Amino acid sequence: MSCIRFEVPVRTVNTSNRREHHMQRHRRVKGQRDATHLLWPGWSGPALLVVRLTRVSPGQLDSGDNLPIAMKSIRDEVARQLRLDDASPLVRWVYAQSLGAPSVLVELSWGDDPLAAAVRAQDALAPPPPPVLTEAAAPLAPRERKLKAPKKPPSRPLRGLAALATPASYPGKKP
Repeated sequence: MSCIRFEVPVRTVNTSNRREHHMQRHRRVKGQRDATHLLWPGWSGPALLVVRLTRVSPGQLDSGDNLPIAMKSIRDEVARQLRLDDASPLVRWVYAQSLGAPSVLVELSWGDDPLAAAVRAQDALAPPPPPVLTEAAAPLAPRERKLKAPKKPPSRPLRGLAALATPASYPGKKP
């Protein structure tokens, strides 16, 4: 069996609608990443793999978008430990939930492992969409300089404080 499995004892929260101070968010994300880093068992397998992140918690999240958002920092740290970008097509991310004490179960599988085989079978039925070429990956064209239009003189006389700051408003000075 080709699988690495470990548990990270952290509480995950949905941050998509959360209003919190940026330093509070930073401390929470840093704690999750540090816990994942400390419990990382190491990796020496091939680059093509499936990573399943299982959120264990007393409550359930919407699996469509809230579940991946809640585990973003764990995913980032696992990708960093694998020395890959988390958007790399070499890694397939799978999310799951279960009830229990708050933690995240991380499973890496490849080769003939049942999890990897199940994901390959699912991809054969409905393959994932091809990667989209983003602006960052597209070759950059040289920028054209925009010429600024010359300023027009005001069509009416200045009023208010601007009119008071003219040389005519100072005694003894002539325009």
